[in-house]
Amino acid sequence: MFAFLISMIQLGDKIELKEFNDLEPGELTILKKMIGNHANHFHEFDKLVLHMKGVHKKEKSQKFQINGVLNVDGKEYEAEATNYNLFFAINEVLESLRKECDKD
Repeated sequence: MFAFLISMIQLGDKIELKEFNDLEPGELTILKKMIGNHANHFHEFDKLVLHMKGVHKKEKSQKFQINGVLNVDGKEYEAEATNYNLFFAINEVLESLRKECDKD
């Protein structure tokens, strides 16, 4: 039997980042600020989970796939983005989640 360990970073009580441990400290600092900024616009959310997957890894380039799940008042919203730029992918997921949440 194989056990897969998913590394997780907890930001406060409501935000989880999965598989973000391979980032440089400077990148992680910027991401934390970006995510916190977006989270302020979600109004009374219960939980936000972002999961990063590296896809198509090459020597000098990599695509990042970001899956996001936002829980608000018992409702679950999901978004996904893939981009060579990690910051663009995160921003796209968070914007999608905010738009979906604002519709309801």
